[in-house]
Amino acid sequence: MKRLLITDLENVQVDGNTEILNIDDFKRKPGIIFKLCKKYYNKIQLHISRLDFFLYAEIWKTILLILRSKDRIITDKKNNEIKVTFLNYLLRDLPHLVGEICLSPFLLLKVKFRIKSLLSKCYIRKNNGTVNNILYLRTDPWPIPQAGGSISHTYGVAKGFVNLGKKVFFVTSDNITIIEKLKCPTFVFPPFKRIRNIKEISEMIYSEDLFQKILCIFKDKKPDIIYQRYSRNNFTGVLFSLKYDIPFILEYNGSEVWIAKNWGKRLIFENIAKEIEILNLKFADLIVVVSEALKEELLRIGIDAEKILVNPNGFDPELYNSSVDGSEIRKKYNLENKIVVGFVGTFGPWHGVEILAKAVKKVLQKKPDIRFLLVGGGVNMREVRKILKEDGVEDFVVFTGIVPSDKVPEFLAVCDILVSPHVPNPDGSRFFGSPTKLFEYMGMRKAIVASNLEQIGKILENEKDALLVEPGNVDELARGIIRLAEDELLRKTLGKNAWEKALRNYTWEKNVERTLLKWMQINEKRG
Repeated sequence: MKRLLITDLENVQVDGNTEILNIDDFKRKPGIIFKLCKKYYNKIQLHISRLDFFLYAEIWKTILLILRSKDRIITDKKNNEIKVTFLNYLLRDLPHLVGEICLSPFLLLKVKFRIKSLLSKCYIRKNNGTVNNILYLRTDPWPIPQAGGSISHTYGVAKGFVNLGKKVFFVTSDNITIIEKLKCPTFVFPPFKRIRNIKEISEMIYSEDLFQKILCIFKDKKPDIIYQRYSRNNFTGVLFSLKYDIPFILEYNGSEVWIAKNWGKRLIFENIAKEIEILNLKFADLIVVVSEALKEELLRIGIDAEKILVNPNGFDPELYNSSVDGSEIRKKYNLENKIVVGFVGTFGPWHGVEILAKAVKKVLQKKPDIRFLLVGGGVNMREVRKILKEDGVEDFVVFTGIVPSDKVPEFLAVCDILVSPHVPNPDGSRFFGSPTKLFEYMGMRKAIVASNLEQIGKILENEKDALLVEPGNVDELARGIIRLAEDELLRKTLGKNAWEKALRNYTWEKNVERTLLKWMQINEKRG
């Protein structure tokens, strides 16, 4: 009798007697449950990343109990385990699920009234011009990845404040390992688990829960300013700003409503999510966006231009520099005496990593001594592997999996060429990103091939500090890689010029300086 393993993890090793399904298969093909019900399994195991952030817990237990099996368990990477039984389900899980369903309409009404009330209280705040103590909010109500551009951004901004002599009180929903290096007061407040099967409502009520927790930190002395990286359905910064009359800086990296609709799954309560975004944008004293495209989006919905700062992403020169040693990584992956083409990212829909995958075969036809190093993982990983397998070039590509942010420089140090093959937005709107990887590549003093797309094409200058190619054009990307592989002098020249530009303009410290200067200018105008 076979075992069934359901997982959201990549590269899980199983024996020949185990059938394996990805959690995404259940999202894409709901009918799969009926097919599985026809089978009988000796054991069914749901294996996820973390049980302490178990989303849709009761729904998954319902699915496991519908399927026919002798034994059902839920496990995570830390070897925590939950045994799923009919008795526990009837006594505890089913009542919780029914309670969530019954309570949710009332919670939604409460949130709607709260938003309406807060919108009526939008007013101009200012302080005495002193910004010494900063409350930094990172409020994602689900597990925060330990790698990727968002972590680099968060760490970079927080470190920038610390380097400028500011005291940062870092409040987060989940532990972020790299933040420990800053040795600043850090407070981790995981979301309560009252609602865990209706994700969007859970995000909304976390705003109030987190606000109440933060109040305990600042009983004696309030911070001078709040800095929040916006997360979907969250308005904790608004609540705290209103409570203590403190200026509120909002870091806005794009509409979460748009992102869900175009790069994920459309939100159930989309209108409320949009209202919460508007609340944050109207209430904020300063909005930091990463691109001109985002600024124009805000202007179209009536946000005051005076309080918008376009501030591209940056890099940490202490982490990302040409002195980093990648020799151990080269040895580990048998990359000695090879020209290595590298990519780092979360394999998101906007990263264009599948375009890179299609270019691999074309590059190898001209330069068989090249190897590709893909650092990271994410939603498009399966598509990338499929392309490489169909082209018969899997053996020329190394997948490292997700690497902690502070280890990424060692992997980039291995590479001779780094690629940023970003693609346009699927709905035809302007690409609004400011890829963190781009500035980290520049900091490593490496030759870059990048898409000539919005900010990327403004930061980099073709033939001077990078080779720019048409977004989504596989042939141009391949030709750019081949050209750099054949011209060592060009690689060194482009890398040097990019590094000099990055040091002049795009360190995180300079990023934070621009933010504080803009706030001071706004504050002075308010008298």
